[in-house]
Amino acid sequence: MTATTAPSATAGGSPLSRIGREIDLPWPTAVWVLVAHVLTILAPLLLIVVVVMNRAYLDRVLDRPELLYVSAGLLIVGSVCESAQNTLDRWYVTGAPPTLLDFLFNSLIVLSLAVSVLAVEGARAWVWWVSLGAAAIFSLAYLMGRPTRPVQMLLGLASTYLLYRALAQPVAVLVLLSTFLTLYFFDVLIRTHQQVLHGFTTLINGVGLMATVVAIQWAARGEGMSWPVVIGITLVVVGAAFAFRPALLRLPATPHKEESVG
Repeated sequence: MTATTAPSATAGGSPLSRIGREIDLPWPTAVWVLVAHVLTILAPLLLIVVVVMNRAYLDRVLDRPELLYVSAGLLIVGSVCESAQNTLDRWYVTGAPPTLLDFLFNSLIVLSLAVSVLAVEGARAWVWWVSLGAAAIFSLAYLMGRPTRPVQMLLGLASTYLLYRALAQPVAVLVLLSTFLTLYFFDVLIRTHQQVLHGFTTLINGVGLMATVVAIQWAARGEGMSWPVVIGITLVVVGAAFAFRPALLRLPATPHKEESVG
């Protein structure tokens, strides 16, 4: 019998150094980006918790609240695919051509939106056909190189509107603000290649999901945030985003780790 040996430190360096080369970011940036990804992967678990806590209430206001578990699960798997995709470009997002993992990530996120629509309006057969059909169209458009953003936007707007209508919670609309911020940070990231923004782009998705979590919790307790407050928050955040955009666009590209230590 041949004994199994541990990886040799001389064969390309220690395991830690090989893992470090795979990440290929300066360590402070790498820690921030990896923490952002972990938090984003875990965020849907809070949605599952709040649904379990308020299931009796959700059974009264939603058609298929159990589908929120499915929606959360799809978000988790999609986020894992996105993190795995980052390993292919060594965690250095540069707007690389589409890959299988990128396709799975985007398709699962859109399917999650479709399922969240069904959680609210799942009693109508035509809603199933339209929602799942839209998710299928998104995937086909992606594979054919056609524009996919309109389908994603329509499902996102439908999901947000229906959840707001069911819960009567203006805070639910802040999901749209998180979508804006995700696209905002991603655009600056692609233009500058400053990978600190990679962490913000990733984390904002998880933070946006918290609007849904809070909306469910407040609705079940009879609490809430008024429209003026929600509008005020939106105006301040959007205004700050546009005010800081010129400065963000002047950020230098993050060097590869071997460059930063050389």
